[in-house]
Amino acid sequence: MSNFKINITNPEAIKLINDIKSGVVFVPIKTWVIRYKWFFVSGLVIIVLLIALAIGKAISGRSKPPVFLPPDIGAPVPTVQKTVKSDYEWIRENIQNFSTDLPDPVIPPFDNAIDLESVNI
Repeated sequence: MSNFKINITNPEAIKLINDIKSGVVFVPIKTWVIRYKWFFVSGLVIIVLLIALAIGKAISGRSKPPVFLPPDIGAPVPTVQKTVKSDYEWIRENIQNFSTDLPDPVIPPFDNAIDLESVNI
């Protein structure tokens, strides 16, 4: 095998290679990335969330939702009520039938003989 060696004689190319080796070329790119790093971080977070949503949707799309059926309750049976007659039934009926209407007010009689002037005794 022979060693293949490239000799660069172009002065602009030599200057560019030296700038790349020293890192001068990457300084503007580094400052731009530092300035906009939060945009990159937030964009990365959004992309990760979108990928997670797509994966979750694909996983949930494979499974069928379960079917929930109510239990069989059978035929309805009518309830039988016993009527109990109490000794105090008349009190309950009086309370239920009690009228809450207020009576008509009675106008007091007017007396012309009343004198409101003070009398010295």
